Amino acid sequence: MRWTSGNADDESLPETNESVLDSTDSRILNLLQLNGRMSYREIARKLGVSEGTVRGRVGRLQSAGVLTIAAIADPFKLGYSVLAFTLLKVDLGQQQSVIDELTTWDEVTYISSCTGRADLYVQFVCRNRDHLWQLLSRRLPSVEGVTDAETFQELKMHKVSYVYPTIGEGAAASE
Repeated sequence: MRWTSGNADDESLPETNESVLDSTDSRILNLLQLNGRMSYREIARKLGVSEGTVRGRVGRLQSAGVLTIAAIADPFKLGYSVLAFTLLKVDLGQQQSVIDELTTWDEVTYISSCTGRADLYVQFVCRNRDHLWQLLSRRLPSVEGVTDAETFQELKMHKVSYVYPTIGEGAAASE
């Protein structure tokens, strides 16, 4: 990520959520990541706690921004045949305005700031290759501040997972 003078303090760094989570919170999160429609009653039964405890903790985790429950659709089954991602280079001081513009595009499903050879990582979902071509050749060049774009088309998804390892468990904990 490149910074211009004055914008390094625009947003404070996010605090880690490790201090927010205890063992029960982590176990609730694990179950909801596997099945976001699991009832509080079923979670409570599996964990040996009350349904009210689960309800309260889920509410607290949602309020703290740790947990969002969402339905994730398969874009190919919705009629989109092209998934692509683009690495964008952006003029210094223009990153937020580029983000603000691109987040309004229906075709943008993900955007993040990054380090390395690019400033932004953007995922697109398109009806077909012509739709992607229109985005890349007409719309993207009109976004003020974008200086370079490198686009990759995804041919096949081999793993899509929004299940994160529990903090303190797995390989990362033993390192």
